[in-house]
Amino acid sequence: MIKLSSTQKILLTAGSAVGALVNPLRGDLIATLGETTGNEALKAMHYKMKQSTEGLDVLKNKPRVTEETMDLSYLSSLPPQTFGYHYYRFMNSNQLSAKRATTKFVENDELGYVMTRYRENHDFLHTLTGAGVTVAEEVALKWYELVQTNLPMCTLSAVFGPLQLTYAERQILLRKQIPWALACGRASAFFMNIYFERYFEKDINELRRMMRISVMPKTLNE
Repeated sequence: MIKLSSTQKILLTAGSAVGALVNPLRGDLIATLGETTGNEALKAMHYKMKQSTEGLDVLKNKPRVTEETMDLSYLSSLPPQTFGYHYYRFMNSNQLSAKRATTKFVENDELGYVMTRYRENHDFLHTLTGAGVTVAEEVALKWYELVQTNLPMCTLSAVFGPLQLTYAERQILLRKQIPWALACGRASAFFMNIYFERYFEKDINELRRMMRISVMPKTLNE
């Protein structure tokens, strides 16, 4: 972790915010902004994790989702209805890597892990919600994450991300996907309390029911 002075933190926050406003999908700037502005939200997330047996296990064991820890060969061999196989298929079909930005500017190591776990859960959420990797679907997923975590950086992506969409995409986002995200975010279990790695062999629809999470709509007719 990199310790910053108050002045450095202000300058880094301001620079990241301006850059992220210009391009709300710049992952590196959003990541930095999340670390410099998310302290209170991270404390609240950490507290909620400590109130859950499973969340406590995550904090104790500190599992990581990396290219080294995710055995895609094993996941690809699982039955097609399992969460693990769906995760493999999402990552493989979109040619994605489990690699995420390194947490640098959260001074507390425990909160730093909470930020890391939040980032590394992102593709699990894609898998469970059926969200693809289009700008609109990423924005909708950020709305879900915002409701669940209250991280300020989610607000930036959620509010300014739609500016890059076409009229038709904005209509689906505003009329279907954001209402879904708000309702699903309020209804579903706190995703930071889910030890996802333990559920790879579980039927994905059973896991969805357990978490009270639904699939993201993709059209105006859904």
